[in-house]
Amino acid sequence: MIDPIDDVTRPLPVATECPIRLQFSSPERIHTVILMQDLFKQWVILQAWSGKQHTGGGSKPRPVDNLEAGLAELATIARKHEQRGFLPLI
Repeated sequence: MIDPIDDVTRPLPVATECPIRLQFSSPERIHTVILMQDLFKQWVILQAWSGKQHTGGGSKPRPVDNLEAGLAELATIARKHEQRGFLPLI
């Protein structure tokens, strides 16, 4: 909280054991996956992609039930990307 009188804004929980943001790269594309809370405190996975040579890309938000379900979904997405030959960006 920035304002000490503000009793509405709550700090977001932070998962320290695993990433909340993942990025993957192939020779042609970059994929980013982010697990975050929206303004209504609902957990959302946002997947975004873009081509390296051009600006074509897109994004897809998807709600998840809670933080644990979101982390499990991140692991599933990471496994699928690695199976398809994408390399994780560090």
